[in-house]
Amino acid sequence: MSVALARENPSDPSSWSMQATDMHSLESRILAGLRKKGYPATAVELDASKLKGGYICDTMRVYIAYGQASEQHGVAKAEATARTASRSLEQGLPKSVQARPPTAILKIASPLSNDHDVAMRLRLYEREWHFYEVLSSRVPIRVPTHLGSVKDEATGTITEGVLLEDLEVPGAVRCPKMDEAGVLKTVAHVARQHAQFWNMPELSSGALGIKPHNSPWYQPGWGEDLAGYWPRFEKKWRARMGGDAMGPGLPEEAFTIGKRIIECFSWIQDELSSKPHTFNHGDVKPPNMFMMPGEVPAFIDWQYTAVGKGCQDIAFFLIEGYDIDECRRLEPIVMAHYHAALVQHGIHDYSFDDLKRDWKLACMHFPMYVAFWFGTTPDENLVDPGFPRRFVPRAFDAVLRNCAHELLPREARAIKGLTIETAQLSLASAPELDVLSPVPSNIEDCQKALIETRAALSDMRRQRDAYKAALKSIASIAANAMPPEMPGSPDVALS
Repeated sequence: MSVALARENPSDPSSWSMQATDMHSLESRILAGLRKKGYPATAVELDASKLKGGYICDTMRVYIAYGQASEQHGVAKAEATARTASRSLEQGLPKSVQARPPTAILKIASPLSNDHDVAMRLRLYEREWHFYEVLSSRVPIRVPTHLGSVKDEATGTITEGVLLEDLEVPGAVRCPKMDEAGVLKTVAHVARQHAQFWNMPELSSGALGIKPHNSPWYQPGWGEDLAGYWPRFEKKWRARMGGDAMGPGLPEEAFTIGKRIIECFSWIQDELSSKPHTFNHGDVKPPNMFMMPGEVPAFIDWQYTAVGKGCQDIAFFLIEGYDIDECRRLEPIVMAHYHAALVQHGIHDYSFDDLKRDWKLACMHFPMYVAFWFGTTPDENLVDPGFPRRFVPRAFDAVLRNCAHELLPREARAIKGLTIETAQLSLASAPELDVLSPVPSNIEDCQKALIETRAALSDMRRQRDAYKAALKSIASIAANAMPPEMPGSPDVALS
């Protein structure tokens, strides 16, 4: 069992503490992890005055000494402080170019956290440890250097935490408040990451150890989670439809569409896992970033890594970081910038229409999962009780303004424990698009008719796209089969 901070008050990190025996054990394992990575550390000291944590892991600063080994309390911190001050010119550079980093940041699994069971079930620890130990050196964007791993006491082989470069250097800003220029700079860096791993064979084969959204890690588990959250979510958020001082409420149509998304969640996962796909951070947002000296964004907290559509990172970044009005303003600007950045990095077979479709899918995936998860978590279990009141309306607004639900199939695999009448409709029973049909007599029937009509149109678009793809395949086969002496290719119109 990993050591952990006891949380007297979940919303007040200053009240969290660790037993002295646990701290001594942890410090010895930290020292072993640094030495195994090649750092000649002689002593380490956890900063007990600044213990802190997030929703999932415990996070704390470690001071590192490289002089004569000493058990005297404060030696490591004093040496690290002096070395930090004397090497100010090196600050801002990756610690990989510094032979002896004075500090490190420890991220370690937290069995006493309210979300520990969720973290284990979603494999959040496993994903983050894998990223830093195996993949962090391969990404083209700024991330903390991996300085070592903390292994379990029993066997010394199981990773329970990672030691990372301390990004809090002079000039660096944690959780930056970015204007439009900062947002676009961040988007450009994320696009570079996506382009490097775009349809990479190692990614598609699973050789990199990253799973797609429809792998057994996520399917059917995530959809079943949502079905379980739904009754509590609907009850809680219907009770505050008008909103309150901490945030707006939800419109009536959000509940109809929320049910449809849950019913079709496996389909959404399948679509997001299909090619073209790339390596996603999974949780890009200002709180998971530093703006380093030179206006270089650095990305931390790689707990939600997955194979998926690149725009999932971008859509979530906007929804999590900006209010509804600003999201609406930034969204078209950001989408155009992201697509241009992909093209700049060599991705030429991904149209803007492809991006718009994937963006809709993205809005219905992780933002909805987070909305239902935190939207049903009791306030007393949250580090930030205001988070769901901000996030949930933003997530639903993104779905509604993009008409994302129009993509959903008319039939979907049912989620255990949830029955949704509108999902049982089939194409054969779809209403005719007759402009002379009687107008529904109430708003609920109007909303239902609108959803059904949009779904029928969406099916037509999918059939059209399937025919176009088939024609392209036929044209390609015919072109490859044509004898060399016969120039040209079949004239196939793809309107």
